[in-house]
Amino acid sequence: MTRKLVLFFLLFLILWETGCNTVIIRPWTPPYKSRSVHDVRVLIGKAEGDLQIRGEGIISVYDANDLLIKKGIDIISLDVSRLKAPIRFVGESGGLEYKSLKVRGSINVVPQGQGPALIVNSLPLEEYLYAVVPSEVPYSWPNEALKAQAICARTYAVREILNKKNALYDVEATTNSQVYGGLEKEHPSTTKAVQDTTGVMAVYEETPIQAFFHSNSGGKTETPDNVWGGKKIPYLPAVVSEFDRAGDNFYWKETISQDLIVSKFSNLKIGEIQSIQVLSRTGSGRVDLMEFVGSEGSTRIRGKEFRQTLGTPVRSLRFGIQKEGNGYLVKGMGSGHGVGLSQWGSFGMAKENFNYVEILRHYYPGIELARITR
Repeated sequence: MTRKLVLFFLLFLILWETGCNTVIIRPWTPPYKSRSVHDVRVLIGKAEGDLQIRGEGIISVYDANDLLIKKGIDIISLDVSRLKAPIRFVGESGGLEYKSLKVRGSINVVPQGQGPALIVNSLPLEEYLYAVVPSEVPYSWPNEALKAQAICARTYAVREILNKKNALYDVEATTNSQVYGGLEKEHPSTTKAVQDTTGVMAVYEETPIQAFFHSNSGGKTETPDNVWGGKKIPYLPAVVSEFDRAGDNFYWKETISQDLIVSKFSNLKIGEIQSIQVLSRTGSGRVDLMEFVGSEGSTRIRGKEFRQTLGTPVRSLRFGIQKEGNGYLVKGMGSGHGVGLSQWGSFGMAKENFNYVEILRHYYPGIELARITR
């Protein structure tokens, strides 16, 4: 009896110490047995004409029926315009190179009939993340921030795999999906963060969440319906992100010349542009509607159209604009679309000793953590 009381007391102490940080990671089984989520297909390029794949040692080429059709040492060249069916390159040493991008796994060349062939890198999901996490955030960041980023990246990838089960690839290697820098981008600290969270995803009602993330929210995140339209998503509300102050682009300013404004917005057809002002903002303080006044009339455009048209100078929609000299002064806060996890906010939270679970639940309230089963 005494022993049971001691064990009970020790368990009570453990729960008391961990408190709200206690997290249960449930098993999660993919809904489609025909397509594994343990492997991912990454579009790394498109090719027409001559193609070169490099490696160290023997490179083998297989056809669509997995029959060996060619072998080479260190490099294989071929004319992709002559391909009628997909082929697969496998390196004996485990690594291959396409246009200076060194990757794990295999490289598939998928002819399209009309247009360039797709170059697709197929590799285990966890090994893909070894290159994604340090491509998205610095490897020198606190471990808890790296683990939060690893879970976001894994969740994003699995959701894409499920949504693209009938497509030729799952994700791209650019910011169209997640940045994927290949083998040379890997680092022990980010690899450890991936391994420490192996298979763990953020889920909501048993489904991998839309794990949007961005660089810096400027103090408050945005809801996805204000950025891309559609319905509100329960786990993606606008939340205060005070720890963004630790990061790049919390405050920024740019001067945009009148000449650039005229060249970029000539399609408005309102004559010489004389003034630009913000008419309305979203609940998070981001620009919603703007008015352009010209010598031949005025018109209104959405803030996101303004940012998309000007590109890099307008780092986020949390900005103000005023006429200054022969141009416009734009002062803003944050960088990126503002939806979901703020990477610099995650960094700041980790610096203040928040763990990865607390970070994720701050930016995605209501989510649970689950581990992919085999």
